[in-house]
Formats: sequence, structure tokens, C-alpha cells
Amino acid sequence: MEEWERASEKGRIERCAESFQRLAEVFQYLPSQKEELSGDDLEEIYDTVQSRVCRTCGKYAQCWEKNEERTARLVYDLLTAVAEDGEESGDCPAAEERFARYCVKGYSFAQELRGSFCQARINLMWSNRMLENRAAVARQLSETAQIIQEIACTVYEADDADSELEHKVKAKLRLQNVRVQNLRIVKNSWGPPEVVLTAKTPRRHCVSVKAIADTLSKVCSRPLVPERNSRLTLGAEPATLHFVEETGYYMLTGSAMRTCAGQTACGDNFSVLTGSHGQVILGISDGMGSGVRANRESQTVIELLEQFMGAGFTAETAVRMINSAMVLQRGMQRFSTLDICGINLYSGQCEFLKIGAATTFIRRAGWVETVTSTSLPVGVFQEVDFERSRKRLEHGDLIVMVSDGVLDALPQEEQEELMKYLILKINSDNPAEFAELLMEQALSFTDGDAKDDMTILAGGFWKK
Repeated sequence: MEEWERASEKGRIERCAESFQRLAEVFQYLPSQKEELSGDDLEEIYDTVQSRVCRTCGKYAQCWEKNEERTARLVYDLLTAVAEDGEESGDCPAAEERFARYCVKGYSFAQELRGSFCQARINLMWSNRMLENRAAVARQLSETAQIIQEIACTVYEADDADSELEHKVKAKLRLQNVRVQNLRIVKNSWGPPEVVLTAKTPRRHCVSVKAIADTLSKVCSRPLVPERNSRLTLGAEPATLHFVEETGYYMLTGSAMRTCAGQTACGDNFSVLTGSHGQVILGISDGMGSGVRANRESQTVIELLEQFMGAGFTAETAVRMINSAMVLQRGMQRFSTLDICGINLYSGQCEFLKIGAATTFIRRAGWVETVTSTSLPVGVFQEVDFERSRKRLEHGDLIVMVSDGVLDALPQEEQEELMKYLILKINSDNPAEFAELLMEQALSFTDGDAKDDMTILAGGFWKK
């Protein structure tokens, strides 16, 4: 692609991102939420009830013209009593008695006043809910604008390879019947640079992409492999191939699950995502309660996590987007925990994001480290409350993620310490076997019955 074409395409994407951001700003300019009814709201209730009850009364002139000040004071006293006591007790006998001694329609007036006040409170609640939903949409639009902008930078901000390197690559690949049309280097924030190669072969020739990667590795003096889900072969039609540096570490994972006794479906769900940029994502979600409904809630969270992470969103952005989606459905009371562990297979850096999740354990050489959280589940508040921590993994470390049900199976006073002991006691480096053995150990404290949904997700980390 020529330079001016890249600039044009990048400009279009950036304008698209800017449009989403401006739309988000429109939603963000909202009035603030109100905790209580304002003076203007009470004045409106006052006028409405007066119009409904008093206008047709034969003593209207006596009350509202001759004795307006006294009548108004009694009405406000009654309204204040309704605002302070009526919401909980349902009536205000003392205030009503005083007003009834003065007004021939006193009890009807008080009943109408209470009804108008309750309706105003309901309207206030729905107004706040609408403001929350609009704010959630604004955040989603803003996050979308950011990821579109990141895509524009990643895809189109690539440097041409220096002439000497390009000449060597073309010469070496020509010996394999590969005709290189373009060679570019993409610098990424997540790790080593990426090599992007546009090439084709003569007719009736076919070359494996793995063989091309081997040649590039020798010329570039660093181990390169085809990007995950890359095509397997190159033919006569020009194609763009992506090559990334081979990771220095690898992971194997295993899991064990048990459904709460008496339920037909497990309320927990988990996922293991292997990205194309040397990252592995482990995630567990525990739905509120147990059974089919909890399963559906946690499954929604995990599916959204998979889609957002697969689309290139960061874990933090994915969490915010998921929380916004859950807040928009708050009327359905959809709350779920979310426990995310992201491992960089280039550096060994490990990042934990916990939203209402149970403690995570890292088995190291002879000891166990914990990662804890006190945050609330997703969907509870408009602003997601998550806790982040970073660790450095070493060869042979084992990450053990669990749902609440696993820890709750242990004696309450010593759950974490006992879990550390059980983890160290298990003599296995196979994550699948380890997870199953740990589950059996936890169930031994409940006579083999799962009192809650239980999930264990283990990931072993090794140097290649």
C-alpha cells in the first residue's frame, strides 16, 4: 500500500474514532443525579394536590384567599411529615389530625398528597436510572473510540524495513520461489516488533508459511513464527503475512468444576484465551447464587470477555465495557464476579484484575503467594470497582485461580492458610491433574458434597 493510501485509510479510521468520541461527549453532558426531591419538586406536588382537591371545594375562598398564610403553613407541615415519615410508615397520624381539624377534606387531601409524593419518588428513581444508563452508554462509546484509534495506529503506523534488510530477505526468499512485494516493520506496545510481508509465488508453486518464517528468522537474527491463525501456505495470489517473535515461555492449563448439590447447572464459568501477541488470559466468573440463572449470568460475562479480548481490547477496557453492559441490565439484578489473570509469555509479567473475586494463589519454589481482593462484583455500580496487581512469574510457577465455593468449603477461620498448605502438599506439575487433586482435597472437608459451585483453574508456567 502506498504511503498516501495508508495515510488516507488511517485518516478515515481516526475520523470514525473522533465521531464516536464526540457522540460520547453528547451523552456525558447530563444533569447530576438527585438523592432526594428538591424544593421545586415539593412545590409542584403542593400545586398539583391543591388543584385536584381544593378547586372544587366550597370553602376554597375561605382557605386560600382569607387564610392563605395559615393554610399554606399547615399544608407544608403535612407535606414535610409525609416526606419524613410517610415513605416508611404509610401514614402521618399526628399531622393528618391537625390538618383534618382545620380542613373539611383533610383526610382526602393527605391521601392525595401521599400518593403524589410516592409518584414523585418513583419518577426520581427512574430519572436516576436513565441517567446511569446514558452514562454507561457514554463510556462504551468513549472506549470504542479509543480502541478504534489504537487500531489505526497499530495497522498503519509501520516503518519500511531498511534497504539492506529488505534486499537480504528478497534474495533469500527468491531461492524459495517467493516474490516479495513489500516488507514492513510494525512496532507494538505489547512486545517485540512484528514483520509484515506482502508476497506471492510463481504459478503452480506453493510455499509453506512456516518455511518463510524460518528464513526470516535467519536473516533477522531472531526467532520469528507466523502470527496465530495465520494461513498455512503462500500461492500465486499476493497475500500479506504477519510474523511475530517466538515467545520465551509457554503455559499449560487445567481445570476442575463441581456443581452445587441439588442444581442442574454450575453457576461458574471460565475461559482460557491464547492471544496472537504472546499473551494468555485466564478468567473465572461466578454468577450470583447458583443454578441455571447464575450459569447464564457468568456465561454472559465470560463470552463478553472473550469477544472484547479477541477484538484487541485491553483487559481493563474489557472489564469497563462488561460492567457497563451489566449496569444497563440492572433491573434484572445481574451481578457476577470476574477474576482475570493475563500472562505475557515474552517477559513473564503477570497482571491480575479482580472484581469481587476470590483469592488467587501462586505456587512458587517451596512457598505460596496470594493475590486478594475486596472489590464488588460487576454490574453493582456505574463505575466498576476493580483491583489490579502485577507479579513476575518464574520457570515452574503454578497459578491457581478458584471461585468462592472452593474457599467456602474450608473452615472459615483458616481458609487461605489451609489452601496454601493443600497446594504445597500436592506433588504434581500437571495443571489438569493438580486441579482435580486440589478439588478432591477441598471436597473432603464437606464429605464430598459441593455446598456451592466450585471451580479451580490452574496454569503452569515454564521456560522454553
